[in-house]
Amino acid sequence: MTRAFVSLLMACAVAHLVGCASRPQGPPQDETLARLVRAGASAYDLERPDEAATQYRAALTRARARDDAGAIADAGFNLAAAELRAGKSQAAMATAQEVEAELARRGHADHGFDLIIATALYRMGNLAGADRIASVLATNSDRQIADSAWFLRGLIADERGDRAVLQAAVASVSPTADPADVTELRARLDRDPALALKAVDLRRTALDYRGMARALALAAQLTSDPNAAAELYLRAGRSAAAQGDATLGRTWLAKARDLARDPALRAAASRGP
Repeated sequence: MTRAFVSLLMACAVAHLVGCASRPQGPPQDETLARLVRAGASAYDLERPDEAATQYRAALTRARARDDAGAIADAGFNLAAAELRAGKSQAAMATAQEVEAELARRGHADHGFDLIIATALYRMGNLAGADRIASVLATNSDRQIADSAWFLRGLIADERGDRAVLQAAVASVSPTADPADVTELRARLDRDPALALKAVDLRRTALDYRGMARALALAAQLTSDPNAAAELYLRAGRSAAAQGDATLGRTWLAKARDLARDPALRAAASRGP
């Protein structure tokens, strides 16, 4: 099963077990497993990651009952992706590590799980651990995995103030990489708020609201006018809070409050989301 690793920082694209023309014909389909996967995919598409995780966890149990390595890989990946999207980085990492080890014992390697682990580590603030894994994945023969790894390395490098690695990330992503990722990396390298706002629009169009909020905060960081920056931080904070990320929401709203020169804007930031 082919998976699309597009901006895994926002979440992983869900692999569907059913309806995939590229999947070779095999044993008769397990309807129970297929039904669980469909339910998980539907919940994921409706932005109900906790519900999706419940369905994919049941699908993983069914795949193990079936002793089907491919189904275990898909259900496990989708479960970890749903947990990541739900903001449960520790759970996503644990799922990815468990299923990856299970597959390794069968002689199967799936680097998508490494990408989930690296992303989870990044979100938990373990930049060194995330970069260590991402630096290996950046050389992967799967271009989508390599591009996602370079994007993650670019985010980490910018947070560390490492211009050399950030430049390498911009130079290394392929022409087929996610345009929003490319634009955001270039905005970070050039310190260009207009490019950051272009990344905001691209991520909004792709329904990547987590990435959109991050790009809004980046635009705020790069904007010299305090009131304009405060407005951008306010938007980023409200978006993050609406997605259930209370920590980032509070952080960005506090920045908006501290920067605002306009009393009404300061009051709006102080009221919270």
